[in-house]
Amino acid sequence: MQRALQIILWNIEQGYNHIYDCDIKGFFDNIPHKKLIEILKKYVSDRTVLGLIEQWLKAGHMEEGKLIHSDYGTPQGGVISPLLANVYLNELDWEWDLNGIRFVRYADDFLLFAKTRDDINKAAFLTKNKLTELGLEISKEKTKVVNFHHDDFDFLGFSFHHWEQRKNDNKPSFYVTPKKESIKDFRLKIKEKTRKFLTLSKEEWINRVNPIIRGKVNYYVTIIKAIKANEEHGQESNCKTRWMRGILLSLDGYIRRRLRIAFIHKHPNQRKGMKMNSLWNNAFFLSIKLIPSYWLYLNKAYGYTKEQYLTDITKTAKRNLKNKIRSAKTKGEEYYTPHQLQKMQNAWNASF
Repeated sequence: MQRALQIILWNIEQGYNHIYDCDIKGFFDNIPHKKLIEILKKYVSDRTVLGLIEQWLKAGHMEEGKLIHSDYGTPQGGVISPLLANVYLNELDWEWDLNGIRFVRYADDFLLFAKTRDDINKAAFLTKNKLTELGLEISKEKTKVVNFHHDDFDFLGFSFHHWEQRKNDNKPSFYVTPKKESIKDFRLKIKEKTRKFLTLSKEEWINRVNPIIRGKVNYYVTIIKAIKANEEHGQESNCKTRWMRGILLSLDGYIRRRLRIAFIHKHPNQRKGMKMNSLWNNAFFLSIKLIPSYWLYLNKAYGYTKEQYLTDITKTAKRNLKNKIRSAKTKGEEYYTPHQLQKMQNAWNASF
């Protein structure tokens, strides 16, 4: 996947900002067996192997208790299906390559790149014809031509936000963030693992969420690896990922809130609110080995340490507090009301 991201970033930086974002309609279900076998014969000379593949394709599948036979499609979930699909679409790769079209393909998802609208339209026309020849059809609803100077697009779980002028120096740049669906999936998985009807120790709760955090962050950090790999090959990067940090900080806050709710189930005498937040703060969660996604992301990308993380988080909290006080003064209000002071005192008492 990193290689695919490298190609996308490289083409955008090189000025290939007209992008054909294409989706094949029901790809795995519509591969013609006859055509697939013909293509396989170019690469496989062993008739026994070809015969086994053909038998496997024609074996059919169970649907509502009935055996269904078809001359189309590869069984999804079959160990050999992705390989056969890649071999089949390799014909499309050759067509693009012979016509000098820049592209990136990951399984049945692909993007084409061009410098002008006319060139991308020609590439789209050629692609449509080749897919028709292969017995496949483009999904009109999910296929679009993107001008990256104005439009965004999604690919491989990331959202690529179009070029814009940076406010501080007016230099052009673009941003990459996880897709909204990916972030939503992250939160849902955390929510599922922190259902409060379970009575577990703090360590057990942490062991439930840490694998999810590792998996998601390892996925998100591939964009940084792709940027660095391109820079090593001499391509200066204008791709910014700072939005990712804000997203991960927000997710970390959500994870801590979910864990506090889970913890309170085993500690019913511990009051909620500021008192609970003070007792189970960032330092506490680090001490019981919760992995902050923000820290892990920056650690893998830049070698960020946990000490730096705690220092930065503390500075951010102080800065936010100052902003709240300033905002209250601007409105002619008092931030430290008697009620607020009492809550702070309760939190302080709970920390001992």
